[in-house]
Amino acid sequence: VFDTEFLSDDEIIKKTQLLSQEYLCFGIRLYNHNIDLIRQIKHLQLANLDILICPVAQDDETADFSNFADTKIVLEIKNININDKINKISPHALILKGNEAGGRVSKYSSFVLMQWYLKNSDLPIFIHGGVGKYTAAGMFAAGVSGLVMDSQLLLTDESPVSENFKKLLTMVDESDSTQIEYNDTDIYRVFAKLGTKIVKDLKLMTVELGVEELGSRKIYQFITDHMKASDETDGVYIQSLFYLGQDGIFAKDFIRESTSLNSVITGFFQTIGDALNFIDDYDPVTPDSRFARDQGTKFPLIQGPMANISDNSDFANKVLEHGALPFFAVGSLPENLADNMLKDGAQKVDNFGAGLVGIEAFNPAIQSHLEIVKKYKIPYALFAGGIPSQAVELEKAGTKTYLHTPSVSMMENALKNDCKRFIFEGGEAGGHVGFLSSMVLWENAIAFLMNNNYDFSSLYLVFAGGISTCYASMFISGLTSFLAAKGAKIGIQVGTAYLFADEIVETKCIKSQYREIIIK
Repeated sequence: VFDTEFLSDDEIIKKTQLLSQEYLCFGIRLYNHNIDLIRQIKHLQLANLDILICPVAQDDETADFSNFADTKIVLEIKNININDKINKISPHALILKGNEAGGRVSKYSSFVLMQWYLKNSDLPIFIHGGVGKYTAAGMFAAGVSGLVMDSQLLLTDESPVSENFKKLLTMVDESDSTQIEYNDTDIYRVFAKLGTKIVKDLKLMTVELGVEELGSRKIYQFITDHMKASDETDGVYIQSLFYLGQDGIFAKDFIRESTSLNSVITGFFQTIGDALNFIDDYDPVTPDSRFARDQGTKFPLIQGPMANISDNSDFANKVLEHGALPFFAVGSLPENLADNMLKDGAQKVDNFGAGLVGIEAFNPAIQSHLEIVKKYKIPYALFAGGIPSQAVELEKAGTKTYLHTPSVSMMENALKNDCKRFIFEGGEAGGHVGFLSSMVLWENAIAFLMNNNYDFSSLYLVFAGGISTCYASMFISGLTSFLAAKGAKIGIQVGTAYLFADEIVETKCIKSQYREIIIK
């Protein structure tokens, strides 16, 4: 696919005509909904132009895509609730470009966009952002039709980038992608280390421009003027501006076995096929799974603790009755309130957990909370912002304890300290979360465990963040069935979705008006 961003209309037409003379089918990706350029491309009537990818937003005046011969029209989508625009164009497929991708991106993650469009559109769906060797299997299990990859393949032999760029990409870690956001509408994801000055300057510019009428145009012009080409042999990339998504870190894992593009693609689809083949026999997202039996519930489901909401025994019993493990939100409550809540739970609820905040700066009462959990022999606990020693302390006292690990480095440290229960909660979740999206966090965590040959039979792995539809659970089935086959106990955590349940109002955890507001 010929990506035309940063080129003039004349350059795009000239290069398109050159491509049309080659003995190959190709595609074109447009950066914006340029009606005049679309008309010019259509006028060329190119027999080997297989796909035209064009973004569309709610405010766009739509172009006329009729009479485009055999060219398939694919719309690049970054928002929800724009089916009226999509239906007017009647495309062949949609590419959902999530916040994890590089360049101009959505405010929504690929995981959220995927679920919304699988539910609200019958068109074939392709995912751009968060595509890894393991998440790809989840995407296909959920019902997507295809994938878009870019930075994942930049370390292959055939990649046209310079050796300097490849060297930098091999050193990228999970925090080296940041987003430039202007007025909640224009979001660009770029590479940035802590000392990358040009990105700091760009972020400052977004603040200084405020709500200026031409602010969006000025931001993009700055990006255009300072964008670093990835094929420069003498490029100093660590101080340069270039697009890089959170999924750029996947590139290293893609060449783990081979740097040949053919081998990488072949291995990628082999991994997907192998993962999908495990679903029938080892799907962990089913009633009476090993995880569910172990925690004494019908489903392998944890109700995520919600501050000032999941704090009464009536609601906890309703959650347990319907098959999930309830968690009281202890959070940073004063000692007396935490004691009363957990004492009441211990007296009235057969099986439940305590949701704790382990960072003393956020929760000065944490040591008291630990003692309360031990005093009432609470069956389960989970830590948001906890440390391994806290989890080990409660495990020794008989409380089965999960650690939130929003980064691989935190999980690695916890594993070294003999922790076995982990919650991988992506940034889509509410409350105390990390900066990685669910898909990126999940891919990184699974890749680390696989590449280091961990014994899965002792691990309890819970996936959380953005899980709100059946498509999410199908995704988790595709993502984790092969891990279940290796002995891992797999669960999911859901919090926000409970806010829409009748029982949460009936048990007076929230007011009916609150629920009406979030529904709207």
